[in-house]
Amino acid sequence: MYELLILGILRTHKMSGYKLGQVLESSLVPRRVISNGVMYPLLNRLTKQGYIEEIASQDESRNKKMMQITELGKQRFQELMLLPVAMDAKRESIYRFKFRGMSGVDIATQRVILNEYATATQTDLDVYRHFQAHLQAQLTNEEPTIAASFEAGLRALDLSIAICKTKQDWIKQYQADLEQKENLNATE
Repeated sequence: MYELLILGILRTHKMSGYKLGQVLESSLVPRRVISNGVMYPLLNRLTKQGYIEEIASQDESRNKKMMQITELGKQRFQELMLLPVAMDAKRESIYRFKFRGMSGVDIATQRVILNEYATATQTDLDVYRHFQAHLQAQLTNEEPTIAASFEAGLRALDLSIAICKTKQDWIKQYQADLEQKENLNATE
């Protein structure tokens, strides 16, 4: 999972391991801390696999090492962008990593990624709405203490539904932007 983001970032510019860790932390959903014990073994593995290489920084005063992607790493990035995303707990983070790397793939691949994300989001929305309807039906038959718990559950579902709708709006806008870009390319 982290490999995709690291290769995607290094595709456009060199970066230190420390900075890559910060970008990785800010890209995860939910956001969490990435320790050096996770980050540097990952960078070492990517280096051994030939996907990235270490170079000396232009800032000689700090003797900082920078990471850059190799040609093999660029190929690996393309492969990772094409892999389907599993419907598991890492799904949202992986899609965010793919979205960050969208400029590195063609429009057809971008459309595939967006369509897969749209399908996953719609599946989530359908499940949330189904469970919401179930809770609402149960709410009328329950005693007050249980009803209060159901109401809290319904509020949480409202948030999940709102997030799904926002994702759908975002996907539609992205798809429209791609269509506009494609139309501009066709007229040039």
